[in-house]
Amino acid sequence: MWKVKQRLLPINWFTAITLVLLSNVTLAKDREKMAKTSATNTNDKFLCIEQTRSYESAMGIPQHLLTALSLAESGNWDADNQELFAWPWTITINGNSYYLPSKKIAISKVKQLRSKGYQNMDVGCMQINLYYHPNAFENLTIAFDPERNVGYAANFLAALNQNTRSWPQAVANYHSTRPVKNQNYLNKVLGLWQRVSNKNINVSGFKLSPYPAYFDPSGRAAQSATLNSRFRARLKAEKNAKKPSKRKQDLEAWRRGRFNPNLLSATKALQKAKRARIEKESLLKGKKSFLEKRQAQLAKWRKSRNSSAFRN
Repeated sequence: MWKVKQRLLPINWFTAITLVLLSNVTLAKDREKMAKTSATNTNDKFLCIEQTRSYESAMGIPQHLLTALSLAESGNWDADNQELFAWPWTITINGNSYYLPSKKIAISKVKQLRSKGYQNMDVGCMQINLYYHPNAFENLTIAFDPERNVGYAANFLAALNQNTRSWPQAVANYHSTRPVKNQNYLNKVLGLWQRVSNKNINVSGFKLSPYPAYFDPSGRAAQSATLNSRFRARLKAEKNAKKPSKRKQDLEAWRRGRFNPNLLSATKALQKAKRARIEKESLLKGKKSFLEKRQAQLAKWRKSRNSSAFRN
């Protein structure tokens, strides 16, 4: 077993400038793609960023990182306001992106593509691949729901970070199973992160993965590590993202409430009320209360002195 040692992301001034230039190229390409798409509902362009910012806060993902990732995945150019935004009704297949004007039309487009035999496609704010993540969503309506789409991506990214112990490596692994291909993608996301955060990459605090398998992206060890990382992260994301809204709300409520001096007493009161409600519902259904069940168990035990009296 090797000794794990965390390495700082080796960013210098030249690399930082390169990342900015890469993001400029990204913006130029998105301008070109936008010209080929139909008119969009301007209100919908805020749906993705609302969710990415929310999940960054709720799940401890570095600020602006999930947002930058969404821009790399479904970024579309608003020529009127000169800004890039993630578009929730985006479909990508064989390298071609479709920026549809509504959720309904996007779902219809996926069905149309599937009827023609296409299965490998990315959808939504975070461009989740429906072929490689078959259990991510129950149906297309949920797949295009910004909260569920971003929620699954947030869980997937967080699990990748847990596996690699590095947010940059998690971003790279998010993109593809091919480590060499992931490097250009990572540079693109980091360039977008600089634009969104308005910070230099040198102050990001991002660190490289400490695992030697990732030291050489062209090596077979890196390929195996990436495949294993993505597989484990996918299973965890499928498990944790079934009800992302509830998890997110619970985390945010805890963050807000942990500084409240009355939190403990309020929590106890809620738990007491919940127990009382459950007991009342049981009585209405003709079931015995906990006290009645315990008294019956004690009576049975006194007669037999057998511990099995307490099993039910």
